[in-house]
Amino acid sequence: MKKVGPLRMQLVAEQNGVVPGEDFWIGWHIVREKGWHTYWKHPGDVGVAPSLEWSTPKGISIGELIYCTPEKVKMASIRANGNYGETLFLCKVSVTDQVKAGEIITLNASASWLTCSRQCLPGFTNLSIELEVVNSREFDSDWHQKFEQFRSSIPPPLPDHWEPSARLKGKFIDLKLLNKNNWESSEDRPIFFSSNRLISSDGNQLYKNKEDFLHLRFERSPWARKDEKFLSGLLFNEKGWGEGSTSQYYSIEVPLVSSK
Repeated sequence: MKKVGPLRMQLVAEQNGVVPGEDFWIGWHIVREKGWHTYWKHPGDVGVAPSLEWSTPKGISIGELIYCTPEKVKMASIRANGNYGETLFLCKVSVTDQVKAGEIITLNASASWLTCSRQCLPGFTNLSIELEVVNSREFDSDWHQKFEQFRSSIPPPLPDHWEPSARLKGKFIDLKLLNKNNWESSEDRPIFFSSNRLISSDGNQLYKNKEDFLHLRFERSPWARKDEKFLSGLLFNEKGWGEGSTSQYYSIEVPLVSSK
């Protein structure tokens, strides 16, 4: 792994090589020293998202970077959206029949990020991985398991029967959900990660369990667009959501209604 400041990183693959005409996945594996974090695709009030710019040979194209799910991080005293510890980000790689068995292909990426603890350090480095073009793929058992865990952790949409609604009330946004799990404990407090800068990542998130509904109130970000039409992001509950769900996260995109 390549060490850059408080981070170590590498490009990894879950299989032994590239098969002509078959898509596959590549991973950006990052390990952060204790106390240091990088940011989510949507950092919030502070921060810059990690990014990769690819250089690929003929016959290879790489899709957008898929970020792992976020947690709350702090830059000084400001709360934002990011990640501590060890994470894996994925990109899907498309392969045409132009590549031929026996060739060695090299995927090069220019990586950039901002990592913060008590101070912030911008980072840049070049990463690469070599893969042989093969007739049939074989998985690396360890990495294949990690890639599968990532893909299974991609948040599903919030179920329609929760009947979500979002309303703009001055400097606040209210999210209302049908309470299917009868949450009563303060330990079951959801956290919302906004993906369109509508919500302040450093603002308070208030929670009420009222009759058959859950009410969450968020502080509107001063950088929010005035004409924003949706409340969009991820809703997280550490203890899960019940109903047979295996994810702690649900993705939501709810029309935003203004109060008169």
